[in-house]
Amino acid sequence: MVMIKQNSFQLAALAFALFMLVGCATGPRINTSQAPDTDYGRYSTFSYVDPLGTDRAGYASIVSQQLVFSTRREMELRNFEYVENIENADLLLNFNAQLNDQIRTREVMEPSIGPAFWDYRYGLYATWPNYQRSTVIDQYTEGTVVIDLIDAAAERMIWEGTATGRVTERTRRDAANELDDAVKSIFDRFPIPASSR
Repeated sequence: MVMIKQNSFQLAALAFALFMLVGCATGPRINTSQAPDTDYGRYSTFSYVDPLGTDRAGYASIVSQQLVFSTRREMELRNFEYVENIENADLLLNFNAQLNDQIRTREVMEPSIGPAFWDYRYGLYATWPNYQRSTVIDQYTEGTVVIDLIDAAAERMIWEGTATGRVTERTRRDAANELDDAVKSIFDRFPIPASSR
């Protein structure tokens, strides 16, 4: 009987840990906004602002090149035609990307004496009276990618998509794929689905 209860508790603890892990791996936060009453049927061609907001010191950055590649694919999947000459483009795309250092603080309970290996209790149930509050400071880098879609003739932005997420060593090593995935996630919220025009 005791063995069954212990196995049930271990199974429940494992399920909770997996749930928390999946919840942490949800990817970047995606936000989009658009100008009211935009008629996307009016547009058929697109190009890119020159220079792009992600270009630096007079040359196309690696970030710019990846964003051009990824957004061009997404626009063409929505049957917009890419044109080299921006004078012939109905729509223009522009980008911004930045890294910001963030600090998050949270209060935790830990024993007044002895090793601090009671972390598994936090938020689940009350602790013994000999615990004290302490502040944990978490420093991390957050990256944001912004895609602007501009009505070239009217010179006004009609749609914007952003992706914001934590930058880790893994995301730095695999930056091209991370940017590509961010662009796909942003365009998943584009008003026109892929291959629908």
